[in-house]
Amino acid sequence: MVIFYSMRQFKRYILVLLLGLLSHTLNAQYLGEIGVMGGVSYYNGDANSTTPFYENHPYVGGLLRLKMSSHWLCKFDLSYGAVSGDTENFPDINYPHSSSFEHSFWNVGCQFELNFFKYGMGRWDKDLKRHTPYITAGPSIAVYQAWNGHHIMPGLAFGVGYKFKVAPRFNVGVEWNMHKLFQDDFDDDEYGHGYLTDPMHVGHSTFKNNDWYSCAALFLSFDIFKRRGVCRIYD
Repeated sequence: MVIFYSMRQFKRYILVLLLGLLSHTLNAQYLGEIGVMGGVSYYNGDANSTTPFYENHPYVGGLLRLKMSSHWLCKFDLSYGAVSGDTENFPDINYPHSSSFEHSFWNVGCQFELNFFKYGMGRWDKDLKRHTPYITAGPSIAVYQAWNGHHIMPGLAFGVGYKFKVAPRFNVGVEWNMHKLFQDDFDDDEYGHGYLTDPMHVGHSTFKNNDWYSCAALFLSFDIFKRRGVCRIYD
């Protein structure tokens, strides 16, 4: 009877141990994502002050997300796109000079993301959802070739997105970011005429009447930096 009781206790212990290991496996969490994105980029400024998604250009890049909490993340991205504009496309506006431009640029960004829902997959956490909308904001830098050399232009990016977890470690989503630049010569032409730098003479400052570029992209990402979850049996 003593041996039978001991064996029963031993089997119970093994069962609890196996369930604990299974719980750790099913609740494994990942602290980051790495991925690629692709879409379109476009410009808003003195040569296009009203129309979004006008004169689209291909836009590609990579991203790295680091998880700060169940709702907050920090995203780093490096991307490449192009912008263009032409005053001839808006004949209703009385520009002092006709002007056009087109150039490519590199974008470097660091943004904070706020998920509306607790995002992820897990059998033990009923609050987790496989999809979530989110908002994002943070500093960005545009690097581009101008008529007088390379320019580095700081700005502030903010946008919206939506992502869906198609598998425990795979994510797909869409994101639209708008970048407010702190200068007004992003749309200067290849000769440096400066026709689109305050053409209406209304003045500008760090936050007023400066240029914008926007990027809308589809992204695919893969979870990295694995961290074991908490065993629910011993909570």
